Amino acid sequence: MGGQLSENVAKVSGMKKGLFSTGKQTLRSIYQATRIGGYRSQESKGNSDLKNSDEIDDFGGLEAKSMLKRNMKEPVALGDLPGISEPSMLLSEKERSILYVSLPAVVQGRKWLLLYSTWRHGISLSSLYRRSTLWSGPSLLVVGDRKGAVFGGLVEAPLRPTNKKYQGTNSTFVFTNTPGHPVIFRPTGANRYFTLCSTDFLAIGGGGRFALYMDNDLLNGSSSVSETYGNPCLAYTEDFEVKEVELWGFVYGSKYEEILALSRIEAPGICRF
Repeated sequence: MGGQLSENVAKVSGMKKGLFSTGKQTLRSIYQATRIGGYRSQESKGNSDLKNSDEIDDFGGLEAKSMLKRNMKEPVALGDLPGISEPSMLLSEKERSILYVSLPAVVQGRKWLLLYSTWRHGISLSSLYRRSTLWSGPSLLVVGDRKGAVFGGLVEAPLRPTNKKYQGTNSTFVFTNTPGHPVIFRPTGANRYFTLCSTDFLAIGGGGRFALYMDNDLLNGSSSVSETYGNPCLAYTEDFEVKEVELWGFVYGSKYEEILALSRIEAPGICRF
């Protein structure tokens, strides 16, 4: 009798542990799917460029994959992308289509306008800040390093040097293409350290270390894990040499030609090769 009772207790205990483990795994899957907001890509026919990240694979299981599928936003067809003022030197059209669906709804459908680039407007953080005032609202900062990595983040323009005060909203994100395709990291909610603009540097993310940091001559930078976005290092190495920087604004039709004309005013005598 006592042996049977012990056996029953053991069975109940095992069932509880199993339920707890299942619940814990489910919560982890929900957290993972929610944190990436459906912006991580999955392999599917006709979308060979889109792949699951290793982080997703770590959670495994049909439940996580099913949830990711429900939250997934498919990239738009290349022919359906909004117009762009000129080709990007850092982003392919396929990469742009993946990033496009990650943008806030308020800028969906708007044309992409190059507000600043190092090769056109000079290698200067102050020039980037100044030209970010051409158009306010979400803007995409794209950085390419000399090892071939492309990364950056969605920031809120205009970027104004405040030295100690962060700016931006929780609609911002950081991204990297080091896995072979753009991967998005959205705010974790741990803090509101979105973008820090200084006359000496530009930094994105925080909470101990920056997700992205560039000095005032836009020649060198660094990337590390940040609490703000829960991202890994965005480049191949924590310290990197900058090759190119671009800042893209999203302008609606009635203002596009006007801002486009202003954006094409170049800094004389400054060019990057």
